[in-house]
Amino acid sequence: MFPLLIAATLSSAVVSIDLTVDQGAAMKEAEKALRMKPVSVIDKKVTPDSGDKHDYMSMGPYWWPDPKKPDGLPFIRKDGQKNPQTRNGDATDSPRFSRLAGASAELARAWHITKDERFAKHASHLLRTWFIDPKTRMNPNLNFGQAVPGRTKGRGIGIIDSRVLIEIADAAELISTSSHWTKTDQPSFQKWCRDYLDWLLTSPHGKEEAAMTNNHGTWYDAQVVRLALFVGDNDLAKKTLEAAKDRRFSHIKPDGSQPNELKRTRSYDYSVFNLQALCLLAKMGEQVGVDLWNYPDGKNPAIKRAFDYIEQHLQTWAHPQIKKLDPGKLKSIRRLIPD
Repeated sequence: MFPLLIAATLSSAVVSIDLTVDQGAAMKEAEKALRMKPVSVIDKKVTPDSGDKHDYMSMGPYWWPDPKKPDGLPFIRKDGQKNPQTRNGDATDSPRFSRLAGASAELARAWHITKDERFAKHASHLLRTWFIDPKTRMNPNLNFGQAVPGRTKGRGIGIIDSRVLIEIADAAELISTSSHWTKTDQPSFQKWCRDYLDWLLTSPHGKEEAAMTNNHGTWYDAQVVRLALFVGDNDLAKKTLEAAKDRRFSHIKPDGSQPNELKRTRSYDYSVFNLQALCLLAKMGEQVGVDLWNYPDGKNPAIKRAFDYIEQHLQTWAHPQIKKLDPGKLKSIRRLIPD
């Protein structure tokens, strides 16, 4: 039996990678991750409209060919119903980006636990391939995220794809003291993150996503804060967290419900999804002195209200939910919330 990790070994900068899991389970997943081959945006078969495969590209998951049109164009939306073609591993980048984040996190966590350099070496190789090597690196933008055939070549909504950068930044933090994540790798990756952060803040897509009032806007803020902390811009992190009090937390009603998520066809899933981003914002707030756990009232904080609402209605969920409700999703969020 492997012991649980001791709390004193946790890194305060890590917000999304669970460092309290059983070591045996962590090692099992890390060994799998060691077998993952490096992936890159240039692996996709489709070329973005820019003509540059270094530009990230994905498809809107809930969009389908219109059966009334001979060519299916423009695609039509079926909220909550994923078109399997949008996750084609050969066509677009989103499946690979997700796999990269998951594998990097598992490897970094295993290195943090064991200091076995095999894990840090492979994590470094994966991150270097996607973000640093000029031959394979991703350009720091999401101009072509979640395109919709016949409608748009990219949308602000596509920025939800890059929420995995939160986990990737955590992985880089964990391996930062390994000799395999070199003295040039760290500043090179930070430079990439700075450039992407600038794109998030100044591009039309970024501004569009920042204005969203549902989970998209919350995850946008979470990305901005995590990247700001990673590159050392604590002022930007604090400013974004303070602004989140009104533009994110105000959407939680007194009873704890999240109306902007409840109107979706998978209202439970999206309520939990948004709550996850709110919890990550609160965890990051701890690093710069912004208390979101107890906002707006320590006796009845918004995050606790949101969690309690979902938990209390699990057995009698009365909102749209076209997919079977999975209580485990809420359980996975519970670990983020302080007792």
